[in-house]
Amino acid sequence: MQQTAQMKERWFSFLQKLEDRMEELCSASVIELKAMRDQSGDLFDRDIYQVQSGIAGQLSQMDQKVREVYEQQVYPFYKQLLNQLDDARLPGAMAYNFRELCSERQDQFEAVRDQWRKQLDEAVKPDNEATYRRILEEHEQVKDKFKCQQCGAAISVDKIYFTPVYLQCPACSTQNTFRPSSLAQSLPHLARTLAEERTAHLLEEYNINPSPERYRHYLRAMFDEWNSIVPDMTHSNEKFYQRLLADFNNTIA
Repeated sequence: MQQTAQMKERWFSFLQKLEDRMEELCSASVIELKAMRDQSGDLFDRDIYQVQSGIAGQLSQMDQKVREVYEQQVYPFYKQLLNQLDDARLPGAMAYNFRELCSERQDQFEAVRDQWRKQLDEAVKPDNEATYRRILEEHEQVKDKFKCQQCGAAISVDKIYFTPVYLQCPACSTQNTFRPSSLAQSLPHLARTLAEERTAHLLEEYNINPSPERYRHYLRAMFDEWNSIVPDMTHSNEKFYQRLLADFNNTIA
């Protein structure tokens, strides 16, 4: 009984130390990742994901250590205890209780680990509404400041461009290349996700109370949002919408 209690305490203490180390590592990392995300104008900033990957690697190492200690120390002790009880013709309740308590404590560790992983994922997740506002603000700042390289006349940037385009000078008819910023170039990648976020409540209504009309309503609303964010993609988006709608209708036919 004394050896069993000691082994349980060593296992519990080992997991607690790992949880303390995990909290120290992840709490600081969450703050750092949020700051990096707020300062970055790139939706796919490699530095952010490299930091997250490094932290995830350390969490995986902790997982591996837990598995090794359980397989090399805890489980063999349980088997030995069970055999000793069996040899003495005693009930195996003590061994089963030991295994259950150790497994429950490991489940708690994994729950803590999963919670930190979730917080890390949230920390690197872009604020799509904020990014879209920045794109709109940037457009307001540049739309009347683009000038002809030939004569210097102002050329109005009439909409948000996310690829390089030729804009004709109204004064001398020279074609000038307008190159959007990296932030503006991210708009097509941002648009669908943002549209899905804005209409997520409609999808949730469908998931709670499924009906064909609810899903069709969600799908139409999501594409309307998508088209409003990037009007230039409306034609291709509508083809995509019709394919998704047809696929859905076929599933309920």
